[in-house]
Amino acid sequence: MVKTIVTFADSIAPKFLRFSLGIVLAWIGALKFVDPTPVTDLLEASFSFLAFNEFVYLLGIIEVLAGLLLFAGFKTDYVGVIIVALFTGTLVIFIIAPAVSYGKGGFPYLSLPGEFLLKDLVLMAASFAIIAHANTSK
Repeated sequence: MVKTIVTFADSIAPKFLRFSLGIVLAWIGALKFVDPTPVTDLLEASFSFLAFNEFVYLLGIIEVLAGLLLFAGFKTDYVGVIIVALFTGTLVIFIIAPAVSYGKGGFPYLSLPGEFLLKDLVLMAASFAIIAHANTSK
């Protein structure tokens, strides 16, 4: 039974990861057009020089396009590199704005924005897996 599950997982994992990351990116990117305020607020506390709606919309465009390219399976290695850069930007907030990430409790406690940002670590790992799979499937 376990061997069957492992075989099945092995057969669907790369596409499932690519599609699921595509959904997450496209959804998160599209939400930036509905209300950029949460992102501009986060940027104001970390990268204040980027805290304006047009930059948030640019991030949204990049995320939606990356999601669509992942769905299409087009240049996934390059798309993965772009996504890693996006997640690097959000994870850097842990270093440059610890009050945002950890709140009043300080490390190791996480604020709500810190919890939101921490999930990008897993999404970054997924991006690396997509890059690796794109290069092994050529």
